Amino acid sequence: KSRLPTEVKNWINEHVEKNMDWNAFKDLLRLSPEELQEAENDDSKVPLSLLVNASDVQNAILAKLSKSSRKAYIDKESVLLWFDELRKREYHVLQHIYSSSFVIAWVSPWQKLILQRQEDICIDSTHKTCKSFLNDEDCYLFTIVAKNSSTNKGYPLGFMITNSETSETV
Repeated sequence: KSRLPTEVKNWINEHVEKNMDWNAFKDLLRLSPEELQEAENDDSKVPLSLLVNASDVQNAILAKLSKSSRKAYIDKESVLLWFDELRKREYHVLQHIYSSSFVIAWVSPWQKLILQRQEDICIDSTHKTCKSFLNDEDCYLFTIVAKNSSTNKGYPLGFMITNSETSETV
């Protein structure tokens, strides 16, 4: 059971839906001098805003992100549905899912065009980015990066997630 009254949870969720972050919430939660004086004079009139803390807002934001990014409750089903969506959008996708290992990769149409013109690319690996949908093991996110000639900075041109970091997988 939540420690927050329903009206406070609803208020938080309304503002999360407006894409407000914790800094914006802090401004809303700040009490005026009059409200502070009233709360000091009457213990029964504690403003509801004093019940809200950063973790309440963070949990609401994470719940919204999870709801918008998941296509199914079960992770593996959600990934497969996302890949169906990417195919419809003409992404190039790779998916090899076995009983104990997997490799999934995707490249958008614009990324593929740029990638085909590149002479040099780099592959960056980020460890412990997510958990495997086959078991609870850590996964690796590989990003194909190339130098943008306009900005002289790297930009991502493809992605792969796997639970294996062997050279055969890469």
